[in-house]
Amino acid sequence: MSLQFILGNSGSGKSHYLYQQIVNESMEHPEKNYLVLVPEQFTMQTQRDLCAAHPRGGIMNIDALSFMRLAYRVFEEVGREEQPVLDDEGKNLVIRRIAGKLEDDLKVLKGNLKKQGYISEVKSVISEFVQYGVDFDKLDDFMEGLSQESYLYYKLQDIRKVYEGFEEYLRDRYITKEEMLDVLARAVCDSELLKGSVIALDGFTGFTPVQIRLISELLKVSEKVIVTVEIDRREDPFIYRHPYQLFALSKQMVTSLVKTAQDAGAEVEESVCLYEKVPYRFRENPEMAFLESELFRYSRRQYKKKKEESETCSGAISLHETKNPREEARYVAESIRKLVREKDYRYRDIAVIAADLNLYADALEKACELFEIPVFMDHKKSILLNSFVEYLRSLLAMAEQNFSAESVFRFLRTDLTGFTGEELDLLENYVLALGIRGYKKWQEKWIRRAKDTTEEDLEVLNHLRVRFVEKTEDLVFVLKQRQKTVRDVTLAICEFLEKEEIQKQVKVLENQFTEAGELALAKEYAQIYRVVMELFDKFVSLLGDERIALKEYRELLDAGMEEAMIGVIPPSLDEVMAGDIERTRLKDIRALILLG
Repeated sequence: MSLQFILGNSGSGKSHYLYQQIVNESMEHPEKNYLVLVPEQFTMQTQRDLCAAHPRGGIMNIDALSFMRLAYRVFEEVGREEQPVLDDEGKNLVIRRIAGKLEDDLKVLKGNLKKQGYISEVKSVISEFVQYGVDFDKLDDFMEGLSQESYLYYKLQDIRKVYEGFEEYLRDRYITKEEMLDVLARAVCDSELLKGSVIALDGFTGFTPVQIRLISELLKVSEKVIVTVEIDRREDPFIYRHPYQLFALSKQMVTSLVKTAQDAGAEVEESVCLYEKVPYRFRENPEMAFLESELFRYSRRQYKKKKEESETCSGAISLHETKNPREEARYVAESIRKLVREKDYRYRDIAVIAADLNLYADALEKACELFEIPVFMDHKKSILLNSFVEYLRSLLAMAEQNFSAESVFRFLRTDLTGFTGEELDLLENYVLALGIRGYKKWQEKWIRRAKDTTEEDLEVLNHLRVRFVEKTEDLVFVLKQRQKTVRDVTLAICEFLEKEEIQKQVKVLENQFTEAGELALAKEYAQIYRVVMELFDKFVSLLGDERIALKEYRELLDAGMEEAMIGVIPPSLDEVMAGDIERTRLKDIRALILLG
């Protein structure tokens, strides 16, 4: 039972050293388990790196896992039959339902609940409360110190009510992803996989209290826990003063882990220090080495170009100013083209990181398309803009708004209803000209003629009307019922989708995108039907027997769709990676472009 740190600057080779050590030891001790824990987005890359580091090109007793994957691995081994796990979409559904019931008691949240994204924000706050151990007593203590007339007091009061309702609903039914690590901590002592193993933690900047509790249990059963820490040689990692000092996150992590090890009765071994004057990654790039050394330090040192460095060299670091995001994106595309054509770069050697990718995504995609640059946008896409999702949302909106002209044609123009553009133009012109509104009007035969409408046109229009009514009548019958449950509505929608063969139509769209070379969109459409069906499964399992109005069901669907995201693995090997600073993990790049 011991804890060891690998300390070093950015680019000093901490991960490389760790992987080599793990690989060498795993070959000497094939009977021992070696677990490398990394952030969720980095598991696949870590597996590749470990395989590449191994002389035999493969790993047998080494596993690269995230905390969540470790939890599932241990539960599988020890046979824990815990409650089902509630994911983010499920949380959104439950919170939306609870907030709807408490709406009259809420003072601040009441007027905001229907705003897009608001339920997701409330869900995030509650998730953080769980992660950082903020219970009702702590909330009450904090609120006691606030003025009862303050906006923050009322907001926290509302969040507390929703939080309490959420916890009450989950009790003895489900656990959240944040609580899984607590369940894992209780299962650690029963796991043969973890007993006597070597556990390495790489790529983390800090740990939540829940993760610290888990690491405490791991220290008690494992042979050794190794942690990589990014810190400068001029800093003392074992002294943490305040959150605003340089490398505060690293120091806080080290000091909290040392205390945890002492409490668990584990030895703290001497740290491995990889402090080189010039970090290995920047050994041939003095400008980047200087920046790494001096960034955020109050020193008067300035970088002076050496005589042997070419005067024509553009420099490893440069700043550029443009008028707006569109101009910025165009400059980025021009720079990428130049690097590829003149400097012998591959597209995969280049990455673009934006402060807010949503702000830059469209402009960047258009600029790269103009310059024929393959780019992968590394962000989880909201499914709200998907045509199949719009088909569903407009279908419910149409029934809720009693077949107003706007809602009907919003549904019909989703390109999944089987009507041609010419048929819809003819139908829309007639409906708008005669002011047709309400489901009854669509059920009755149309006999009035608008200006320039012939008898033949009227016959065609009635044929289209009948097609539309026959298509929707079974579903509308259920949606119009006063006494209906979430299960009734969900089942009616699923039967409607099956009758309309929507899954086949979505597959056709996927194939069209594949043929057009739009691989990211093709992968999105390959997942979308499954994502929506899983959401409907959650509707039934979480709220199945609850009575619900159509408006509430539509709001519930929107809340679930807001949180449902589609992540796409890069479809090609040679592409520019574009992402944001929080989510994107980069490996082996030569050029980094920062936007915004």
